[in-house]
Amino acid sequence: MTLEEAIIKNTDGKFIVTCELAPPKGTDASFLSEISLKLKNIVTAINLTDGQGGNMRMCPLAVATIILKNDVDVIWQLTCRDRNRIALQADCLGASLLGIRNVLPMKGDDPKSGDHPDAKPVFDLESIELIKAINNLNKGLDMSGKELKGKTNLFIGCTAHPGVPDLKKQREVIEEKFKCGTSFIQTQISYDIESIKKFADSLGEYSKKTIVGITPLKGIKMANFMNEKVFGVSVPKNILERIEKYTDPEDQKKEGLTISKEIVSEIKKLNLGGIHVMAVGQEAALPEIIGILNS
Repeated sequence: MTLEEAIIKNTDGKFIVTCELAPPKGTDASFLSEISLKLKNIVTAINLTDGQGGNMRMCPLAVATIILKNDVDVIWQLTCRDRNRIALQADCLGASLLGIRNVLPMKGDDPKSGDHPDAKPVFDLESIELIKAINNLNKGLDMSGKELKGKTNLFIGCTAHPGVPDLKKQREVIEEKFKCGTSFIQTQISYDIESIKKFADSLGEYSKKTIVGITPLKGIKMANFMNEKVFGVSVPKNILERIEKYTDPEDQKKEGLTISKEIVSEIKKLNLGGIHVMAVGQEAALPEIIGILNS
């Protein structure tokens, strides 16, 4: 089942699981081919990041071709950070030619936070403008209104955050994005189940099309990093205390996984579409982690 089928035609209410992989910093993409084969029957689709954290990595379009050959659906993340409207549209045409069917437009992290801090950000388009542009390409038109020789067929997503202070405003933005061509939502990480419940309530008819971000904490150091360095992510005090009571790193990792499993169990009780697993620094263990979280 493709992501589009899971979102649009999922009449039996199957819980969707997606995960995230980063292209390599180099030309060796063998790991991604190997891990995608292991994930083939476990996930609905694999997200490929686009210079995550503002860091230079292999083009996700190239990596997508490897994973698609393994018959695994791909969600191509496309940021506004590095390209103007000409390049963004050109890449969308190329993605469609390569067989990519899912795209997640987003703003993108500031280059100052990455490994090329002197890079000049572009941000010619905002994410909602990019959504509109891709929707036009699907209709056979570019941003200047010129007709294409062959239109794209991209299933468009958008991002959201369970922890934003103004859920009503976010709901209005989501509604606008769906009017512009969006069909599914993937969210930032959240460790607060009460925030996730309020977020689910705010979504209304979009809840079943929403895939919630999950990242198992490897230990107290990672938990503190999330609180201090990752914008919009907050690890509640009770979770910090649960992890911190263990001194052994392996025990801390196990507790972090247990906490994520508890969060997933609560998500399954809500009217949400699924989970998006971002196993930062634990990508090789993704099949095992997803098996535990989704059991």
